[in-house]
Amino acid sequence: MTDTPRRRGRPTKEEAAARKAAAEAAAKKEGEETAFLDEVLAEPIKRRNTKLQPDEVTLRTLGELGKLFCTQEEAAAVLGVCKKTFSTFLGEYPEAREVWDDGLMHAKVSLRRKQLALADKNAPAAIFLGKNYLGQKDENTTNLNVTKPANEMTEDQLLEIAGQAASPRQPPAKKSDTVH
Repeated sequence: MTDTPRRRGRPTKEEAAARKAAAEAAAKKEGEETAFLDEVLAEPIKRRNTKLQPDEVTLRTLGELGKLFCTQEEAAAVLGVCKKTFSTFLGEYPEAREVWDDGLMHAKVSLRRKQLALADKNAPAAIFLGKNYLGQKDENTTNLNVTKPANEMTEDQLLEIAGQAASPRQPPAKKSDTVH
């Protein structure tokens, strides 16, 4: 299979049909996942009389709750157990822990995708992402013009300069309008 060069302009009919089919398949898959979770959440929450088991329904529910960034406490409530029991369940069954962690990772990837799309339209979002993920930062520099060498200054003058450098600059105060 050879890579074809990237074209510019409108997609061909075949490309448009392939994109449409992929979008429909993704929407169908998302609809199925949403329907499953909606069904689980529609049931009244009741306390379990039996121990949690890593069966297909429980594992699928765990994965879907993880994809929503649910806390362990929230997941435990949906499954009808206390947080301690849920935590013990994740510790006893590695497959349950794996499904839970996988759901959380899917949620993070989904969130990152949405953040990056938002950054294209929203400058503060782009700045936030740059600072938090790319190590970018605002640099604050203070430039004080001092004409005397430090060894010729008094201690009070040096303290005053140090105080100016430490405090943020404020605009000059406006004269208030007073009536005489």
